Amino acid sequence: MSTIIPYTKLKDTGRKNLVDLIPLPKPFTLVIEPSSLCNFRCTQCFQSLGGTNYFTEHKQNMNMDTFSLIIHQMKNWGGPKLKVVKLSLYGEPLMNRDFCEMVRVVKDAGITERIETTSNVSLMGPDICEGIIRSGLDYIRVSIYSPLQDKHEAITGSSINIDDIHQNLKTLQEIKAKLNFRTPFVSVKMLDTYSSENDLFMAMYSDVADELYLDKPHNWVGGGEKNFIKSLYKENTGTAQDDLNEHSKDCRACSLSFYILSVRNNGDVSPCCNDWSGNTNVGNINETELRKIWQGPPMRNFWKMQLSGENFKNPSCKNCKIYKSSYYAKDNVDSFPLRDLKYP
Repeated sequence: MSTIIPYTKLKDTGRKNLVDLIPLPKPFTLVIEPSSLCNFRCTQCFQSLGGTNYFTEHKQNMNMDTFSLIIHQMKNWGGPKLKVVKLSLYGEPLMNRDFCEMVRVVKDAGITERIETTSNVSLMGPDICEGIIRSGLDYIRVSIYSPLQDKHEAITGSSINIDDIHQNLKTLQEIKAKLNFRTPFVSVKMLDTYSSENDLFMAMYSDVADELYLDKPHNWVGGGEKNFIKSLYKENTGTAQDDLNEHSKDCRACSLSFYILSVRNNGDVSPCCNDWSGNTNVGNINETELRKIWQGPPMRNFWKMQLSGENFKNPSCKNCKIYKSSYYAKDNVDSFPLRDLKYP
C-alpha cells in the first residue's frame, strides 16, 4: 500500500454507483469467519443470547483446510482482485490460533487489494502483535466498549482490564515502529454514547490509534424479543433510536447483498455479513465453488427477493434495518431492473 487511507474514508474512495455495476462478476468484499467464538458476551450482541440456534450449534474455529479451500477457489476464479478480504465475522478472530497464518495465506495469494479484521484486542499479547504485523494485515478495526472499567465489564460480561487493552495497542504500535512497518493501520472505534463518555474514549486511546471514531447504533437482525439497542443504551435508548431514524433512508432492497459474500467457519456461504442465525445461506464451499455460488440460482433468487421488496419472506431480513442506514449502506439499488439480473 503506497498511500494509507484512513479506515473511515475507504467507503468514499473511488466510489461508483453500485446500481450501474451489478450484477458484479465477483463480489467486492469477501468476509471470512476465522472464529465464531468470543471471549466477550456483549449485551448488545447475539453472543449474549441463550438458547439453541444455528449460531450456537456452529460455534467453532475455522480450520486451515476450510480456509485454504476458500483461498484456492478465489485464486481459480480469475478476473479483478477483490477490494477487501475481511477476516472477522461473528466472533473474535484472535480466538483462532491460525489467524496470522490465515492473513499470510491471503497476502501470498494476491487476490485482494487489502486485508482487514475487527477485534477487541484483549488477546493481543506481544507475540500476536508481531505476528499480525509481519503477516501483512492492512487494517485492524478495534472495538472499544467503554473507557470506564465498570461499564466495560457490564457491557462485555468480561473482567478484562481496559488498561490491558490500551497496553496491547501500545505494544502493537511500538513493535510497528521498531520493525519499520506502516501497517496494520489501527482504527479504534466505540459506539456513540451521546454523552461525555465519548470525550473520555478519545482521550484514552488517542496515543495508540492511527484513527479514532464513533460508530453508530443499529439493531442486529432479530433475536427473539431482545432489542439490542435497548440492551445497550437503556435510559439513552430514545436518543440512539432518534439518531437511527434520522439517518434511515427509504429503500426496499439491501444493497450490501449485491457486493458482499460471507463464508462461515463451516463453509456455509451467505450474501449477508449480519445474519448470525443462518437464514440467508446460499451454499457451502465444500459442495459448490464460490464462483458458482455467486453466479448461481440461489444467489440470484436472493437478489430478486430484495429487488421485489419481498425481503420480509426471509426470517433474518424481515427484522433487519442495517441496509436502510446511511452510515452502513451507501448505495441504493432499488431502480435496478429485474430482467437484467442474469449471468451468461
